[in-house]
Amino acid sequence: MTSFRYVIIGAGFAGASTAYHLARRGVKEILILEQEKVAGVHSSGRNASMIRQVVPEPALIPLTGEGASFLRSLPADWPLPVSFQQNGSLLLGSGEGWRRLERDAETARQAGIEVENWSRERARDYVPVLKDADFEGAIWCPTDGVVDIHALLSGYLKGATSLGVQIRYGCAMQRVEVENGRVVGVLTSDGMTRAEVVVNAAGPWAAVVGKMAGAVDVRLRPCRRHLFLTVLLPWADPRWPFVWHDAHGFYFRPDSGGLLLCPCDQDEMTPGDPPTDNRIAELLAEKIRQHFPAISDVAIRKSWAGLRTLSPDGRFVIGWDPKVRGFFWVAGLGGHGVTTSTSVGNLAASLILDPDNRRGEPFSPERFLVTTGR
Repeated sequence: MTSFRYVIIGAGFAGASTAYHLARRGVKEILILEQEKVAGVHSSGRNASMIRQVVPEPALIPLTGEGASFLRSLPADWPLPVSFQQNGSLLLGSGEGWRRLERDAETARQAGIEVENWSRERARDYVPVLKDADFEGAIWCPTDGVVDIHALLSGYLKGATSLGVQIRYGCAMQRVEVENGRVVGVLTSDGMTRAEVVVNAAGPWAAVVGKMAGAVDVRLRPCRRHLFLTVLLPWADPRWPFVWHDAHGFYFRPDSGGLLLCPCDQDEMTPGDPPTDNRIAELLAEKIRQHFPAISDVAIRKSWAGLRTLSPDGRFVIGWDPKVRGFFWVAGLGGHGVTTSTSVGNLAASLILDPDNRRGEPFSPERFLVTTGR
């Protein structure tokens, strides 16, 4: 049996960044447990790599802005290069969706994020394939872009291990040990590990781990989302921003000489390796045909699916569990985990070391005590 002060479950962005920021504060005796043989097999390694700062939930916007700022100026001691193509983003809207997007942009502007309201004509001139697209206006965010997710995740892990954090791969959770209402350790496929604090950064498995501990029921939902990569397209300009139409649930961006496309499907799944569904390709084709006819003839050469873990109210779950002492949540990042990776880890480390920090209140798991009537 081994013993650590902090055991972090999951080596994805949530767990890796939390470990990194704790270690930078001088915290010792940190162990990350990862069930896979390498990090980033699931959500952290299967997403669209996009840094998006203008989002619908106001509480998240300070975190998205902090995350993008971090990528623009990595710390001097960051262990390896991370490519960040700051091509910007165009967020499209129509009708009430456009008015909501304008409000989101104003919230971002007040938080210090650079945004502009563009006319339909200006957006079409900037990305010509939007010439027949169905939208009323666009929000331009020039500091958005696309990041190398594998280098970013590796940077957190390498930075953490250089400061003494240990990682065990291929180590599956079996039980969270709780005595008299307090966490005392975890049982894994490698045996028992004692711990004063267990950090639940298990991504799609976070609700499962929470149930193991007898923690509050936060009702997290792992939801599948597909991505599709086209064949080479000579007219696809690699300098284009990513384009996202919230109202129609569709986005695309340049990738590998073609376009990366997503129909923003959202089917709840059990945690694991989600299978692809051929019907989603039909959904993608229909959305393109109806709303983006200029790209309706693109051919797909590759597709895959990943999981986004959503909370009921769209806000992250970060903080101490109200039922089990020593059990800390970093979960429910809902597709924003790449953009907010550093800000989430920084916030989690702050709350772990200073439980009275008020900045975490919007994300506290305590809000689910009211929701569940407990």
